[in-house]
Amino acid sequence: MKLYYGRISTTDGQTSASQYEDAKKHGIDRKHVHVDEGVSGFHVPPLDRPEWKRIEDKLSNGGVLVVRWVDRISRRYDELHATMQRLMASGVRVECTLNGMVFDGTATDAIAKATRDAVLAFMAAQGEADYLNRREMQRRGIEVAKRTSPEKYQGRARAADAATVAAWRREHGASIAATAEEFGISTATVKRYCAEQATS
Repeated sequence: MKLYYGRISTTDGQTSASQYEDAKKHGIDRKHVHVDEGVSGFHVPPLDRPEWKRIEDKLSNGGVLVVRWVDRISRRYDELHATMQRLMASGVRVECTLNGMVFDGTATDAIAKATRDAVLAFMAAQGEADYLNRREMQRRGIEVAKRTSPEKYQGRARAADAATVAAWRREHGASIAATAEEFGISTATVKRYCAEQATS
């Protein structure tokens, strides 16, 4: 069995369409494509994703898994390492479309297995380091932008003034729900505004 796995986070600029297109280019029918959408490869372990669990169930006794790159499986060293070792122990062959790298779970030669596992460990470590580095660069970039263009980072404007909301509610003896309807805001926002005013 040959399956394709794709993962689309909310921040990596891809769409599921690109994953299906990649699978098609490599001769994999749409019915054998599994994509987890809106899922972080760093914060959500593979076994916590519905489509990945289906992948492992189907490949429990060998087969071929095609991915764009191993970071689609996980961006955490420990999780990617453990997941790939499960696949290797099940005799799965993992093929990466990005650069043609292959990790073969059917290898029997000790040197071939050691080389495979060493490359896997390196790629897993590199994937986590790359993710953390990009997050740090993003954080620094935002800090610089806040200092140089503070007008762009003032936060979302409040839907209504807290003091006005709380005063209107008191004057009219209105319920939380009625106040929310009057100002076009949520009941949670009304509660928060009233709590703020009660302690100010």
